[in-house]
Amino acid sequence: MAGSQTNSTVLNNSTYNQNDHGNYAYLDHAALDNEGQLNVVGWHATNEAANRPYHYLIVLNQNRQEIIRKNITGQNVARPDVQAVYDVYSAGQSGFAARLNLSGSLKDTNSVTVISRYAGDVGGNFNYIDYWFAPVIIDQTNRGWLENASVKNNRLELSGWNATNRAAGRPYHYVILLDRTTGREIGRQLVTAGIERPDLVRAYPGVAGAGQAGFVVHFNLTGIDFNHQLQVLSRYAGDPAGNANYVDFYYQPLTTGNYTNLGWLDSVNLSDGKHLLVNGWHADDVSRFENQHFIILFDDTANRQVAAVRVTNIDRPDVQRAYQNIVTAGRSGFNADFALTADQLCVGHTYSIVSRYSTSSDGNGGTGQCTDIWLKAFTLNQQNCYLDSIKMQQDGLQVAGWMTSDYSLDRPYAFIIVLADGREIARKAVNLKPRPDVAKASPTMFNSLNSGFETTVNFNPAIVTGKLQVILRFTNDPVGNGDASDQYSSSYASNDGWFEHIDVSPKVIYVSGWHASDQSANKPYQYLIFIDTRTGRELYRQRVLDINRERGDLASRRPYILNSDHSGYQLGFNLPASLDHHTVRIIHRFTDDINGNGNYVDLTSEPVKIHDDRWAWPFPAIGRGRFDFDQLFGVHPGNRRINSFHDGLDFGAYDHPGSTVQAIHSGTIVRIGYAKGLEHYVVEDTGEYLIIYQEGFLSPNNIAVRVGQKINVGDPIGIRNNDHVHIGITRQHNFWLAEGSAYSNDGTWLDPLVIISNGLNG
Repeated sequence: MAGSQTNSTVLNNSTYNQNDHGNYAYLDHAALDNEGQLNVVGWHATNEAANRPYHYLIVLNQNRQEIIRKNITGQNVARPDVQAVYDVYSAGQSGFAARLNLSGSLKDTNSVTVISRYAGDVGGNFNYIDYWFAPVIIDQTNRGWLENASVKNNRLELSGWNATNRAAGRPYHYVILLDRTTGREIGRQLVTAGIERPDLVRAYPGVAGAGQAGFVVHFNLTGIDFNHQLQVLSRYAGDPAGNANYVDFYYQPLTTGNYTNLGWLDSVNLSDGKHLLVNGWHADDVSRFENQHFIILFDDTANRQVAAVRVTNIDRPDVQRAYQNIVTAGRSGFNADFALTADQLCVGHTYSIVSRYSTSSDGNGGTGQCTDIWLKAFTLNQQNCYLDSIKMQQDGLQVAGWMTSDYSLDRPYAFIIVLADGREIARKAVNLKPRPDVAKASPTMFNSLNSGFETTVNFNPAIVTGKLQVILRFTNDPVGNGDASDQYSSSYASNDGWFEHIDVSPKVIYVSGWHASDQSANKPYQYLIFIDTRTGRELYRQRVLDINRERGDLASRRPYILNSDHSGYQLGFNLPASLDHHTVRIIHRFTDDINGNGNYVDLTSEPVKIHDDRWAWPFPAIGRGRFDFDQLFGVHPGNRRINSFHDGLDFGAYDHPGSTVQAIHSGTIVRIGYAKGLEHYVVEDTGEYLIIYQEGFLSPNNIAVRVGQKINVGDPIGIRNNDHVHIGITRQHNFWLAEGSAYSNDGTWLDPLVIISNGLNG
């Protein structure tokens, strides 16, 4: 520290150790301020200052070139702390504090060295003692941030800051906009007055001018294409035009020139007939600048714009999750409401929804720079309807449901029209009522909200014939004609039923079912009529008294037919002989005649076989009839046959009159032929027996069946044109073996009279 105290002397009223030859100093603080001033605080104490009264601070650059010197003689700062440590000349007054203006040199200076000098020369150039402090680094970093880029009042506004010591000596500050896509400069704006930025002073105290480094500039949008790659730079220049002696700071590209333009139309709603509501999303980062959002309704068919509305974007976190590369995706949603007038939409036209981002807030944004996306198109050609309920009443058809159609745009009148077999029988105008459920299910159809109806179309149900059908009509004619748009319902039967049970026992037949008919309105009587399927001749009829039975199942299944809910009937009766062995169709009849004739409406069953598995007489009108002894089967003494044996039963033309020979059992025709003594013959196989019809047909033209044909009891075998027909029955299925026993009573041939008589009842 200090030298020996023994050789101390007094100078300037101070006592110090003259033997201390040290040169002591310390730079307590050295920092560049916002104005380019190097603020230094420190001390310098040495006995060598005793005869050197002038004190200078000198600053050298990194090349040891002097930048500035400052005479601080007489500006000593008391430093008792130094005095307490160093007993040298004037140590208690060795402190200094000074501001050294480096602003003119900062642009080329990376570091400075501060020298404290005591000199005997007033200019500080001779007879001096120096202390060189450690170099002070000058911050040459070029910093900046583009804080805002947006379009306001149809101008591009850019704001931010650029702070660097390299701006020293470059007094002209420009913000320049470049188009990297075309490689040209769009424009530049001179920053005439920097914006105060105390935040930057605190953040970068060593950067001259940081406190005035902010800027706000504006560019006319002419020539700016936000879909190009745009670059903004900040320039400090020594040239007034900004073209020479400059330092630049390039901000992150303002636009990428590669924006993704995506969108989706989530829904279109025309349901109230007064508004077109659309919602969806349009994500494109160009919207940061084209920040006016328009939704446009465009008529593709007429190639014209119909309407445009300006919308405010709404949150769409789902879109943000799906398209994380689009910065603005999370705020890309829109809802648009077009208030419609009668002449804005046209039936059959196709419309597109266009989402537009624009720099302009005027009109549809088309006067500014804009980016469009054409979203899903829709065509006004849809229609739909549904009958929720349809019920025939005594006073007409009660209907409820809904009808909606884009064609109702210019057809404001709604009608319900009832057809019978394609012929109109009644109509009624309806005032449509709200159906929110239809609007929800069919929002894209015009006025679907107001689509409901519930009414009765009045007419006499008795006039309905054939198929019933309903037309749901929109028309421009108040009486329901004119230019119309029709929707047709399904066809509904006006006469329907089912023979649910037809039970034939040996002696009784039972029939039950249901029959509903609109024509039954004035027909109180019901009959069952049995028709022979072969001849079409009526065999039997009987009035049905157990009628109008309740049928709750049909109330829901056939509500469109009058009285379907009370359409049941049943009838059982003893089986008359006229029906036995017949295949019939059963008619259930409504009639206004107590005898079953008059004005009627019928329902016919499928064919019903009555005892078709039984035996029958070949001439049913005669039945068993009468036989002479030689016509009978078996051995009868006195007849002229070999062994007096007859292998069958002869039905003579005299005792069994009639020409048509009918099958005596159901079966299959297995043989048709001719043999002497048999004449033309037919062989039927019942499965258990062979039945031979012979000697009655003089020509093959008299035979009505063919080999392989399946026949039912009662079907015609042929026309008898001889004096008798011989019928034989055998269990021997080999016809010629059976014929070999034609004159032998060996059991091959069986008695037809016994078999038919016993088989009549099963």
